[in-house]
Amino acid sequence: MRYQAPKGMEDYYAEQKAVQQKIFNVFRDVATRYGYLEVDTPAMESFAILSAKSGEEIKQQIFMIEKRGSEELGLRFDLTVPITRMFVSRQKELVKPVKWFSIGPMWRYEAPQKGRLREFSQLSVEMFGSDRPEADAELLNLIIDIMKGLGLTDKDFFIKINNRKLLEGILLTAIKKEQLEEVTRVIDKKNKLTDEEFEQELLDLGLDNFKIQRIRHAIQFNGKPSKVLKEIRKHFADIPEETKAGITEMVNICSLVDERYVVLDLSVARGLAYYTGTVFEVFDKQEKFRSMAGGGRYDQMVELFGGEKCPATGFAIGEAVTTLVLKECNKLPEPELEPDYFIAIVSDDVRPDALKLAQKLRKKYKVDTDLMGRKLKKQFDYANSISAKKVIVVGPDEVKAKQFTVKDMKTGKEEKKKF
Repeated sequence: MRYQAPKGMEDYYAEQKAVQQKIFNVFRDVATRYGYLEVDTPAMESFAILSAKSGEEIKQQIFMIEKRGSEELGLRFDLTVPITRMFVSRQKELVKPVKWFSIGPMWRYEAPQKGRLREFSQLSVEMFGSDRPEADAELLNLIIDIMKGLGLTDKDFFIKINNRKLLEGILLTAIKKEQLEEVTRVIDKKNKLTDEEFEQELLDLGLDNFKIQRIRHAIQFNGKPSKVLKEIRKHFADIPEETKAGITEMVNICSLVDERYVVLDLSVARGLAYYTGTVFEVFDKQEKFRSMAGGGRYDQMVELFGGEKCPATGFAIGEAVTTLVLKECNKLPEPELEPDYFIAIVSDDVRPDALKLAQKLRKKYKVDTDLMGRKLKKQFDYANSISAKKVIVVGPDEVKAKQFTVKDMKTGKEEKKKF
């Protein structure tokens, strides 16, 4: 029997884990600089909470835990739902806006694909209490700074932005309100379908060719936000007031974000049913991969979980796709696994002294020692194999003189040094 990780899940060896942690460090650093506080939630939630307003597709993707007694639990598929639950439990005592972030693993039962795993890690950033455009703009600027912190530029990535009020208002000129959720779901996965598949899915929902063409026309608008909004006003003069509010939200938000990084795209829908306003996704410039990040406004979820009415907005960045994009752009962080020092031990009688020196140096440095009883030459070979920066030789003469030979493994230079 061949033992391996479950399908759609990955092992992280030391090199991969070191790269992942560097990416997470950028996530954490930028979120903290924007005033967000780190929180965490259990891996499991009640199925009732996970499925409250997630859409039928997500319900099918929840990893269910074997039912014990009356408890029906599932593994979290994102962090927005459990973090909202946390917020609701202390809503009255928390000073608004509440700005939280979390980094951790999620699970979705679906067919594994490149950049899409059954177990995956992501950063989730959530804000509760502000309905102002500055809040949404702050999240977009935070994403831009994370991408820049990872070494990406406006030549490497961009943000597609849309507004659910705007999109839904335009769609309602062609379809019935009860069809909105399913049509939005199909639009959300449009880029993963051929034209024929896209049309067939809409036909399966009972739409005729005239309505399908109106939908195609609506979601073709794409480009610089100020230009696209002007075109929308011209083509859809009869849109309702709520839809006009969506346009106003877009104008106000985009005025606070560098337009070099932003494209207004009416085909961006975000499949999760809980989004209510601005939505966005982050892609590599060539759109070779899935979205690296996505999010938006979900102003009704707090009430759905039994809280008082409260606006909320947030996003998540997936580590798997982000890693693929960084690799494609030759900007993947280098793992730093090598120890600063390797202590080579000449003989067993000085081993206690060598280990004391190692403990002393470990207060400031990464230090490895010989644990195999190797001969001195083999120890140097091992130090080379782990890319140790420097080797300290500890022998009877060094212990007696309290002075040790330090060899720089890159230059070959040796020097005597006291520690």
